[in-house]
Amino acid sequence: MKTRTPLYFALTALILIGAMFYYVYESNKPAFDWEEGSWKKKGYDEKNDQPYGTQIMHRLLEGYFPGKTLKDITKDPGKELPLDSSSLGQNYIFVGEAMFMDSAATKRLLDFVALGNTALIASKTIPFDLMSFVYFDECEEAPWTDYGMFEDSLAWFSLRTPAIPDSLTKFYFATRNEPKSYSWHFIEYYQFCDSLPHHPLGYLNKDWVNFAEFPHGKGHFLLHTNPIAFSNFSLLRPETRPYLAGVLSHLSNGNIYWDAASRVPEAVGRKRNGSMFGNRGLAEEHPLTYILKQPALAWTWYLIAAMALSWLIFRAKRRQRVVPVLAKNENSSYEFISTIAHLHFREKNFKGLSSQGMHQFLAQLRERYGLVAPVDPETGLPRTDEGFFHKLAALSQVPEQEARRVFGLYANTVQYEPTEEMAVDLYLAMESFLKVAK
Repeated sequence: MKTRTPLYFALTALILIGAMFYYVYESNKPAFDWEEGSWKKKGYDEKNDQPYGTQIMHRLLEGYFPGKTLKDITKDPGKELPLDSSSLGQNYIFVGEAMFMDSAATKRLLDFVALGNTALIASKTIPFDLMSFVYFDECEEAPWTDYGMFEDSLAWFSLRTPAIPDSLTKFYFATRNEPKSYSWHFIEYYQFCDSLPHHPLGYLNKDWVNFAEFPHGKGHFLLHTNPIAFSNFSLLRPETRPYLAGVLSHLSNGNIYWDAASRVPEAVGRKRNGSMFGNRGLAEEHPLTYILKQPALAWTWYLIAAMALSWLIFRAKRRQRVVPVLAKNENSSYEFISTIAHLHFREKNFKGLSSQGMHQFLAQLRERYGLVAPVDPETGLPRTDEGFFHKLAALSQVPEQEARRVFGLYANTVQYEPTEEMAVDLYLAMESFLKVAK
């Protein structure tokens, strides 16, 4: 038990240190998240209670029209927006930095409005593939060029209709309650002409249009260029609420569909919708359109692409030259012996043939049993004695007379001129010995 006491003290100390660091970290964190962007999926999110969320507006819309419902579109507007002609006078609302829809969702929204419904879109940029239908009849020499913008620390919003006493309402962007410079967006004045039905509904600093109506079919689009007006930070100020009431007065008295699926960051929206540098081309459709719209699938795609690139880079650096396959080593000594023996036999050099055979026999004895019998240069015979034959018989387990017979036949080929029969007898004797030897 005594040996565990230091361990308990160490664990307790670690827990206390961890709790202290956590307390210090939480204490130093800002009380509010002043991030407006949608990169973390929080900017203008209806569940976000931070300054630039839209929780207040979302709750306000839940009971805005008595007896009507508010439904969140969480996956795909192309499937969740109704197209029931018997239920007209409904509303579609989008609030965010930018919106992105594929071709199917865009067509669904256009059909929804054309039946006689209303769409309120508050964003800093608007998709060209949507405006190519909404602004189909253009003013003379006034093609659609997306929203304009200017930088300032605050702006004044006003409504043309309905008329609101003291309608100039101050809005500003802030970080920790301190006003900061901000990009305010507006619709260029030359986008409106008397010959067409779309017209301004509100102004920015009295000069620029930031709220306008664009009829489409039996319904109409309401475009607002500054979604910050609908954020929690703006709506918590009592002086902004009449302005919001004036904007919402243009909605139809029906069900509301809140689009929580099409919200993307401003930079992403401009790039995906092809709105950079006045490009009027429609958004390109490709197999990755759906994947890149879904955050989980998009990150998976980027991770796979990064892993593939890393694999190619490291593989190119570490891969070695292919090692050639080498031919198997072959023992050519047997071919050499056969060639030499055939040469001696053809030339009837039986003495040389017998000498070569004996050398091979002595080499076998040396390798198998470690017995060495050097050849005497004067007599040409192996130097053997009684002890040699005793050891050879014991190690090979061949009768001693068989070994003596081999050496005797070889002695005859050395002392006399050997014949073919003598050479054959010597060969058969050596082969018989080596075949039965252990």
